Amino acid sequence: MLIREVVGRSHGHNWHYISHCGELCPFQLHYHPEYELTFTRYSHGTRYIGSDVQAFGELDLVLVAPNSAHTWHNAEDSKNGGEQLQVVFFTLEWLQALAAEGLPELHAVNQWLAGVRQGVVFSPRLIAQILPVFDRLEATRGLERLTALLQIFDALLRDDEARHLGANTASLGSGGSDRRVEAALGHLQQHYRSAVSLENIAGAAATSSSTLKRLFQERLGMSVTDVLIQLRIGHACHLLVSTELPIHRVATDSGFNNLGHFFRQFAVQRGSTPAEFRRQNHLPGGEAAIGGVRS
Repeated sequence: MLIREVVGRSHGHNWHYISHCGELCPFQLHYHPEYELTFTRYSHGTRYIGSDVQAFGELDLVLVAPNSAHTWHNAEDSKNGGEQLQVVFFTLEWLQALAAEGLPELHAVNQWLAGVRQGVVFSPRLIAQILPVFDRLEATRGLERLTALLQIFDALLRDDEARHLGANTASLGSGGSDRRVEAALGHLQQHYRSAVSLENIAGAAATSSSTLKRLFQERLGMSVTDVLIQLRIGHACHLLVSTELPIHRVATDSGFNNLGHFFRQFAVQRGSTPAEFRRQNHLPGGEAAIGGVRS
């Protein structure tokens, strides 16, 4: 099941920093309206962000875009208590406000962030370059920590070897998020396993169907149907990884009434068949193993 995560704040700002050592959380696809910058050390396994599934290594730095479903699956031999995890949650609105109130140097960062669709996987070269800054982010507090964070942001957009997940989209603009889009996403994330219509989604967002279609293209660079399919395929991946359900049940439980349509969409989103995906990523012991995986 896809979960909406509630993120806290640090010092009253629209950002929040957490760090963990050797703590593994349950495997669970989740999402939140904030950006998430996650730096993992001394672990490896499989990373799920939106429609992207990829192995990650001992040093892994990724940016997850707002409202992108994501989770991590740690390999069995990395669960030795040595994993180090640093996560920063933040909003574009916060950085835009800083830029408008005296830090115009952030305009380039904000423009770059607004073009991120699902997320960004950063290169080993960049990670090596800013590793000391992440150490400082952990060791300091107050203004020193904020300075380290802004230095990291400045470095991210200069990574020419970064891998962008999904195509870049048009800028979100100075208005940031839109309550109608947020309401529509909330409705989709509650009902994606059921039959949903564009009219129902638009009604939940208190807008017209035509306006909602335009807003999704402008704000997300995707259609309503694209988002719905991503949610359903993401849930199917969760079931394939964590349960022994037969594939036809996985399709039905994920909102696909037509098995052929499920196979076609799965191939488009994941580049493999559901059976191949399960063989490559299935957790030993099914649901009993989920408790040993990081989200």
